[in-house]
Amino acid sequence: MTDFDAVGHATSITYQLRNQSDPQMPVSNSNASPKADAGEKKTVTETIRRLSSVSGWFVPRPSRTDEEKAVGSDESAPNADSPRTLLGENVVAVTAPDEIDTHNLHWFKAALIMIAETISLGILSLPFALSTLGIVPGVILIWVFGFVATYTGFAVWQFKMTHWEMASLAHGLELVFGRWGRYVGHVSQTLMMLFVMSAHVVIFGVAMTELTDHGLCRVWSMAIGAFLCFVVSIPRTMKGNSYYSALSCLSITIATLIALIAIAKANPAATFSTSAKSHAFLPTHLVPFRKSALATSSIILAYNSHLAYPTIINEMSHPRDFPKALIFLETFAICFYTLVAVIIYVFAGQAVASPAIGSASPLVRKVSFGFALPTIIVAGVILALVLAKNLMNVIWRKDIRVATAKSTNAWVSWLAILLAIWVLAWVVANVIPNFGQIVGLIGALFGTWFALGICSVLWLGMNRGRYWVDWRKMALTGANGSIVLVSAALCVVGSYGSILDMVAGGDQQKPFSCG
Repeated sequence: MTDFDAVGHATSITYQLRNQSDPQMPVSNSNASPKADAGEKKTVTETIRRLSSVSGWFVPRPSRTDEEKAVGSDESAPNADSPRTLLGENVVAVTAPDEIDTHNLHWFKAALIMIAETISLGILSLPFALSTLGIVPGVILIWVFGFVATYTGFAVWQFKMTHWEMASLAHGLELVFGRWGRYVGHVSQTLMMLFVMSAHVVIFGVAMTELTDHGLCRVWSMAIGAFLCFVVSIPRTMKGNSYYSALSCLSITIATLIALIAIAKANPAATFSTSAKSHAFLPTHLVPFRKSALATSSIILAYNSHLAYPTIINEMSHPRDFPKALIFLETFAICFYTLVAVIIYVFAGQAVASPAIGSASPLVRKVSFGFALPTIIVAGVILALVLAKNLMNVIWRKDIRVATAKSTNAWVSWLAILLAIWVLAWVVANVIPNFGQIVGLIGALFGTWFALGICSVLWLGMNRGRYWVDWRKMALTGANGSIVLVSAALCVVGSYGSILDMVAGGDQQKPFSCG
C-alpha cells in the first residue's frame, strides 16, 4: 500500500492491470490478488487520493519489478513510469456500486463536448471583430490564436498525464506555485466560469427578445434561460451531457449557416447605407483603441474551452486519446471561424451586429436564434458542471466520497450548488446586459490566461530545471515564456479597452432593465 501525505482524503479503489498480450481481458471487480505470474492478470489495490474538483482518481506510480521494467521500458519516452501508461493502456478504474461511473467518455464524445463549449459565444462575435480589425489582420489573429490554443491544450494534457492528481487548471497552479497559486487560480477560475455562464444567459435573453418580438421583459427571459441551463446541468457526468453536446454542435452549425446564407443572398442596399456596406481589408486609423482591444479579446474568447480539459480528461475511458479530440476540435473551429467571420462581414459590412445573427432580416434572426438555443444552453452548462464539481468537493472535503456517491446528501448538495451558481450567473447577466461588452471583458480578464498564459505556466512548471537541456527544450521554453508575456500584455490592454467601451456605452442598456 502506498501512502500519500498530501491534501485530500484517501480512499481505496481497485484498478486492474491488463495483460500486455491480451488487452481484451475482462475486468474483474474482485479485491483478491492473483499470483503475479507472467501472462496472468494482476490486480493492484492502492490507497489513492480523491481530488478537490473532479471525479477522477489519482493513480500512484507502483514500483515495478525488474522483469516489468525490461518489458515496458522505453528510454526515448518521457517519464515511462508516469500515470499516463497506467491509465491510458493497462489500468481500468473499477467504480463501486454506490458511485457514479465517471470514467466512460470516448474521445469522439469528448470532442463533441469540446466543440459545444468552444463554438458558441465566440463565433457570434467574430464578424464584428473583423469589422474593427479588418479582414487580413482579423483572419491572421483567428489562425494564430487557433494554433496557439491547440498547443496550449496539448500542454494541459501533458501536465495532466505527468501529474494525474491535477484536478483543474487552478489546481495545476497550486502544484506549480503552492498555496498562493491555489488561491489565485481558484478565485480567477470561478470568476471566469461564472462570467461565461452569465454571457450564455445574456445571449439567451437576446434570442428570446427576437423570438417574442420584444414581448417578454429581458430580465424574465434571462431568468428562463438560467432555469433551463440549471435543468440541463443536473446530470453529474460529462458523458451524461455528451448527447446534449451532439445536438449543440448541430444547432450552432445550422443556425450560423442559415444566417450566413441569408445575409449573403440579401441585398445589402435594402438595409445598410453605402458606408455601412463597405468592408476593410486593413484596419483604419479611425478605429478607437478600445474597439481594437475589444475585438482582439473576442477572438481569444472564441478558443477558450481549456477550463474544461482536466475534467474531460479525467472522465475519458482512455485519456491518452485526448489529443485526437483536441485536433478534431481546433481543426473544425479554425476553419469554421474563418469561413463564417469573413463571409458574414463581407456581406453585412461595417454595420455587422454582435452577435452576428442580428445582421440578418427579422425572420431569419428568429429562425437562426431558434436553432441556436441548444448551443446557447449546452455550452454554458459544460462549464457549470466543472464549477459545480469543484464546489462539490470543497463542501464535502471531509467526506470526499460523497462527491461521486448516489446518496441523498450528494444529490441535494449537487442541486443546491447548481441553483446557487445559476442564480449568480443571472445576476451578473443583468448587471452587464450588453453581449459584446461582456464577451470582451471575459476574454480580456480571463480568456487570455486560461486559454494561453496559464497553460504555458504549467508547461514551465512541469519542465522546471530542464529548460536548457537541448535545443528543442530551449525553443519550447522561449515559446511558452513568450505566450505568458503576451497573455499578460493582452490582459492589461484588453481589460482597459473593455472598461472604456463599457463606460462609453453606458447609456445603451441599464442593469435589470427590460430594454
